[in-house]
Amino acid sequence: MKRVKSALRVITTAIEKVTEVENVDVGPKPFKSMPGPKPLPLIKNLWRYFPIIGSFDFKRIHRTYARMYEEYGPIVREEVFGDRIIVHVYDPVDMSTVYKNEGRLPCRQSHRVLAKYRMERPEKYSCPGLFPSNGEEWYTFRHKFQKTLMAATTGEVCSSSIENITEDLISIISTKLDDKLELDIQPLLFRWALECIGVVTLNRRLGCLTENGNKEVLDLVKAVHNTHEAVFATENSPLKYKENYRMLTESQDYLSTVVEKYFEEATGEIRNGKHEDSVLARMMDTDASKKDLFTMILDMFLAGIDTTAYALAFALYNLARNREVQDKLREELRTALPEKHSRLSEKRCRMPYLQLVIKETLRVNPIAIGTGRILPCDTVLGGYKVPAKTMIILQHQVASKLDKYFEDPDRFYPERWTQPVPLVSSPFGYGPRLCIGSRIARKEMQLAIARIVRNFLLSYHHEEIDSFNKLINVPDKPVLLRFESLPR
Repeated sequence: MKRVKSALRVITTAIEKVTEVENVDVGPKPFKSMPGPKPLPLIKNLWRYFPIIGSFDFKRIHRTYARMYEEYGPIVREEVFGDRIIVHVYDPVDMSTVYKNEGRLPCRQSHRVLAKYRMERPEKYSCPGLFPSNGEEWYTFRHKFQKTLMAATTGEVCSSSIENITEDLISIISTKLDDKLELDIQPLLFRWALECIGVVTLNRRLGCLTENGNKEVLDLVKAVHNTHEAVFATENSPLKYKENYRMLTESQDYLSTVVEKYFEEATGEIRNGKHEDSVLARMMDTDASKKDLFTMILDMFLAGIDTTAYALAFALYNLARNREVQDKLREELRTALPEKHSRLSEKRCRMPYLQLVIKETLRVNPIAIGTGRILPCDTVLGGYKVPAKTMIILQHQVASKLDKYFEDPDRFYPERWTQPVPLVSSPFGYGPRLCIGSRIARKEMQLAIARIVRNFLLSYHHEEIDSFNKLINVPDKPVLLRFESLPR
């Protein structure tokens, strides 16, 4: 019996030791073991994006990233080409970890071709600008304009002018409808957005909403399109670099030449006592040099035309497909705008449902796939040790369509935002690198949606619209909406 008890004690002790070993925290798993598509020597995973032989698609990159999530899980390592490795993050806990570890100088890798262009022209630019810069250079440049552009009153300063532009937009819509009362609204929204950014940054109407838009206006829109395409192409592939750099150079040469002409006129007017309470006047009342001010305005043209125009198009598209949401929004608007021609900029109305509609639009159809970061220190994400200086993409677009984070995620349901939601939808970024023009962009969208929905009953009778990616997400089909004028 003693031998049995002794044997049991030995067995029990052994089990306890095994349990202790099992409970020991072995630490994060090595970076190399993170799941992801298997690379080939030299070419790595770039071949997967080639036509015919590859199944990945740069043009519909959000579908590629959704497929990675389905195949590999909430964190994925992708060796793209050369020494370029990307970690794709889909879990909101890991997203929060990235933001918590980005520090006061969030770093990302983007718009390097734009930095090259600007730094080769020191007579015009003293720094690469807001998009490509990092570190103290980025902080110093942004700090000069952040207080002005992110002030609560900034959107109000230009709201009356933006509403004037929106009234012109509504008038043009009414004259351009076909016999089915339909119109591909996207080209007109480019011109509306350009006219808005001209008023915001240069205190002047550029004539974008004349009958067909003048050639200068159309070429400005094209220059912004081509810049985005060149940046996207050069960031994702070494192929055709010279061709893409040439396209960016031609586009930026044209954009800077036209904007510089109006910039000189506008700053001269302010020095002579005009437009003293404008956004530009406030930006001039800083320690920014003339070169920095010019660079910031060019950045606002790059950020404020395509992005706002596409976001507004997606908002109108979603409202056109969801009559109950549109009707509920219109009821809210009738309080703020008793008549079709009432002016919103002259009132102080909260319009909470309009804010929810914008939030839901930017979840369902975000302008960007996500947020890029390069962390300064080793960080554990998804149980894996990610080395410092690794490119990380927070996959907000894919995560925002997962039913584990949003019930019925494909449904356009603004009411979901009345409850707390995970940190998976972040259309304007987060933290110190939050979009510096977000207040202006929101104001433009609010005024345009409010006035259009108050004037028209919207509907859509064609195929469902998805998106292509050209640095930003763009509709993959014409946004052919039906505009039925409301009686009152």
